[in-house]
Amino acid sequence: MVKRKRTILWIIPIGVIGVFFYFFGPQKAVTDNDYITYVHATPVMENSDTTIEEALKNYCEESSWEYFQTKMMEHVVEFKGKCKVDNKVQPVNLQYVVEKGQKDYRIGAMLVNGEQQSEEQRTEFLNIIQ
Repeated sequence: MVKRKRTILWIIPIGVIGVFFYFFGPQKAVTDNDYITYVHATPVMENSDTTIEEALKNYCEESSWEYFQTKMMEHVVEFKGKCKVDNKVQPVNLQYVVEKGQKDYRIGAMLVNGEQQSEEQRTEFLNIIQ
């Protein structure tokens, strides 16, 4: 009888951990969906003929795109690549937060070599790549 209780005390926590990992663990990256297509086709800046995808593809190396949804239910498309910033090639992450229904977007965070950039630095980068 004592062994049975100990066994149950081990099974329950392992089950809870398994369920938690299933729902909140790492998930496969989404690299192709409507939100990514929407951002690809959007102009870099308001008065530009160049799309975001063209500009980043021409300026950066080893680029990839991912889509994810935040806990606040925001749709985020993230560009990852190696781009020339401050006269050297560095890893860049640039996020676009897209409204539901793809009616509009706003530019989210930009990281260069893991460090968040200011709004001015982000705008300067976007002006350079267009």
